[in-house]
Amino acid sequence: MDGRKTMLQFAFAVFSGALLLNSPAMAEGVAEPGEPTLEDCTKALQDGRDKANKISAKSLSRYFAERFLQNAEAEAGNGEFDGCLEYAEKAIDEIDNRWHWLAPGETFRVMTPTGYMELRGDDR
Repeated sequence: MDGRKTMLQFAFAVFSGALLLNSPAMAEGVAEPGEPTLEDCTKALQDGRDKANKISAKSLSRYFAERFLQNAEAEAGNGEFDGCLEYAEKAIDEIDNRWHWLAPGETFRVMTPTGYMELRGDDR
């Protein structure tokens, strides 16, 4: 009788585990409570883009913020919405605090596929 009871407990544990793994909560794309979602990421990206568009296209801070937003989009594309939010927050922080700046008259050259772009310190 003891062997039969152990076998029933084992079968119950396997069956319960199979049900748990096949539950809708485990389906791909369903976030756990408190986990960032695609909507959270999309909103953060839009906020970052809106703030970036308010400053000069020649601003060094805008350049860095746009790179952070590109990284955020890549993270979102990989399904890493927490990474997306982190990069979007870095972009917003860059624009709010202007961590990267050039003194008036200074120039920063950035290579692009069509040549280079010059960012100037007097374009705040």
